[in-house]
Amino acid sequence: MRVWRAWCALCACWCALATASDDHPADAVSVIQMRVQYNEEYVLLLNNTVEYILDFIPPAVGESEGGGGAWPALLRVTSEGGDAAQPVLLTARQRAGAITWQLPYEAGGSLKYELQRTLCPDDTAPLDADSDCEGRAAPRPRGSFSLHASSSCGAPLRLRVGARLPPAWQLPFAQPLAIDASQIAPQVVFYEFAEEQQSVRLVVESEDELCASVSVQNYSCPIAQTLEEISTAGLRMTVQYSGAVQISRREYPRGFLVVAVVHGSRAACGGADEAEAADWLWAAAVLGDGPRRAGAHAARRPRKRFTVTIEAALSRAHYAAAVAATAALFLAFYVAFGALVLAQRWPPFGRLVGPKAVLAPPPPQRPAHAAGVEAGNSRRHGRRRTSVDTFDSSDGSSSEEEQEPASEGASPRAAPSAGPSAAPSAAPTAAPTAAPSAGANGQAVAADDSGPFGLPSRLRLAALAQRRERTLRARSDRYLYTLATVAVFYALPVIQFVAVVQMVLNVSGSLDICYYNFLCAHPAGALSDFNHVLSNAGYLLLGALFLLQVRRRRARRRRQPRHQEYGIPAHYGLLSALGAAMMVVAVLSASYHVCPNRLNFQFDTAFMYVLAVLSMVKIYQSRHPDVNARAHSTFGVLAVLIAVVVWGVLGGGPLFWGLWTVLHVFTFLLLSLRIYYVGQFRLEKESLQEAARELRRPVYRARLVMLLLGNALNWTFAIYGLLRQSGDFAGHMLQVLLGNTLLYMVAYLALKLVQGERLRWYAWGWLGGAAAAWAPALYFFLSGSSDWAAAPALSRHRNHHCMVMQFYDSHDLWHILSAMALYFSFNAMLTWDDGLSAVKKTDIAVF
Repeated sequence: MRVWRAWCALCACWCALATASDDHPADAVSVIQMRVQYNEEYVLLLNNTVEYILDFIPPAVGESEGGGGAWPALLRVTSEGGDAAQPVLLTARQRAGAITWQLPYEAGGSLKYELQRTLCPDDTAPLDADSDCEGRAAPRPRGSFSLHASSSCGAPLRLRVGARLPPAWQLPFAQPLAIDASQIAPQVVFYEFAEEQQSVRLVVESEDELCASVSVQNYSCPIAQTLEEISTAGLRMTVQYSGAVQISRREYPRGFLVVAVVHGSRAACGGADEAEAADWLWAAAVLGDGPRRAGAHAARRPRKRFTVTIEAALSRAHYAAAVAATAALFLAFYVAFGALVLAQRWPPFGRLVGPKAVLAPPPPQRPAHAAGVEAGNSRRHGRRRTSVDTFDSSDGSSSEEEQEPASEGASPRAAPSAGPSAAPSAAPTAAPTAAPSAGANGQAVAADDSGPFGLPSRLRLAALAQRRERTLRARSDRYLYTLATVAVFYALPVIQFVAVVQMVLNVSGSLDICYYNFLCAHPAGALSDFNHVLSNAGYLLLGALFLLQVRRRRARRRRQPRHQEYGIPAHYGLLSALGAAMMVVAVLSASYHVCPNRLNFQFDTAFMYVLAVLSMVKIYQSRHPDVNARAHSTFGVLAVLIAVVVWGVLGGGPLFWGLWTVLHVFTFLLLSLRIYYVGQFRLEKESLQEAARELRRPVYRARLVMLLLGNALNWTFAIYGLLRQSGDFAGHMLQVLLGNTLLYMVAYLALKLVQGERLRWYAWGWLGGAAAAWAPALYFFLSGSSDWAAAPALSRHRNHHCMVMQFYDSHDLWHILSAMALYFSFNAMLTWDDGLSAVKKTDIAVF
């Protein structure tokens, strides 16, 4: 039957062409109107003298699933001639509007002579009951449309036309639906919200590697169905293996259309066409005639199969429960802290946790007239520096403290100036001598046998803690002031930038701008990924709690001053800087997760670098209070690190990774020598010779073992990075710094135990909590849920569903657990030297 109808149509076309050529002049056009049916294919002979109008009548209700007008028409047209200069023009006229195409058309770098389009459903243009446009004529049945075909080409060409109902149209809820799409045949399906639904999540999956774009559009006409059209319509994303997006009923009140279009190559999804090039080279070498075979491969019109699923989105109750649970988790730390403070008022518990320190003796009572004379001399002479001042001229400590002359018989001595992270920038000073001398605390420091570079063979804290407490306090506080200044000038542009990017995302509709975990991204208000912003609250709340703890301990130390000859000098300014940096991490990480991408990657990691470096500086400062790095030097090194990271991400390649590997290894070797020789090593011939002689029979064996482990770790990181050459250099740098920090903490703890130092029981508790939190935190960090270093489509392949409370994914768990791990680690650094409060500085080892 179908063959007979096609043959009749072909005969009619030939007759029309013959009649037109015999009876009409060359510029006359004959219009042939035909009434045709769905599910049939018609062959038209077309040139510049004939125009066709095909009136398609939909099948009767019950002939196919959906009942005719309930579904749109699927039009398919194939041209066997014509060119781009004289194309075939096709216009579909419907109740909802008119749409025009042309054949051939360019797509994917080649001309296409076939198209398949889904026409607009009639109800995309609501009917007006009071309209009199129909007049006296009977209204056209729903689903009917007319197709106008014309051509400016003088030569006859064959046009094949057919219409049918689409194989799938209505998306079911919570049931996967399989659809096929190709470059010339995009697929369109529709979802209508149920009465109780306010938002749903669209999930698209595929098992083949063809690149496609998926668009979410309003239920309106026309329907954008080409790559050029969907680039300006609705929400869109590139998809290779999977994709997802949450859709709100507020934005799509009548439901939404899902359009899938296949690309001509994998370039848009981040995949290269090297495989196709390799196939062509193989075909050319073995089978011959490679270009022709490659063209044949392109003509196969590969199709991509999708599985589309509509899932339930979270309700407001889920949001409220997640927010309440997160707040309760971190506020529990405040409750525990308050309970411990109150418990210390109970004498048995207070004795268990109270400091076992030697308090400073009360100041001697001086006559009133002597105090007046001293005050007068102070006003008359001002704050004059003496010959035994030990601070650097570049430090500025003289503006914050008043120097006192050293006791008679004390030999002036300047401590080595080297820090763990800024050794080259510290001012050079003389090395500690082997002769006995008096420290700033007034007690003589006994000398051992002479070591390398004139250093004592057994260094003790008294030799490196001769500056006054106010000097150390001023230097330590300068970390906090510098960090606050940097944070303000860094965070304000960050917040402004991410606000603009979020607005660009909302206006453009491109879901490739931001690298979310779309399977677990819960929008709220203007934020597209509220859960990844909320999970950063732990950094903010626990950082503030740690600041409160440091402030309380500092106030207690001020009320009950310690004896200067006992214990390790306190560095509360640097500890406060750690807590403040943790709070800044919350702001910057939350800002980054507003729209994570390649442009703002450094927002998430910059202050994590600060935390790692400041932690190492704090550990080093405990045993080297006089020779530690200055605040401006430390932040200068951090600025260089961030600049290198930007270079590595934006311009990374084999050359960069080679230079970085050499720089990494050489810098750590030089830093190791500076640390081993307490800042006395210089990159000079004599220093190298003396260092080589001493390392044959090392004096500081424990320190040497620690530095060898550090070098082994950094060499491993350097070689691994050189071999892998990941595009995520920011993540690589974070792994390097975190690895060095954790190693230094473990090494410091091990050296304490080797020296016979014992930790208080609560310090062990903090360390246990840190270890218990760091292990799963690092696991979730490495698992990841997106990858901004890859193409958006490849990043979506790492997306996974929520893991906790249907609200948090693996990266959220990294935020929560790492915040707890940092809090425990900072408290461990705050308390692990409490057991030395009653030990003289001359008995505390330096390592």
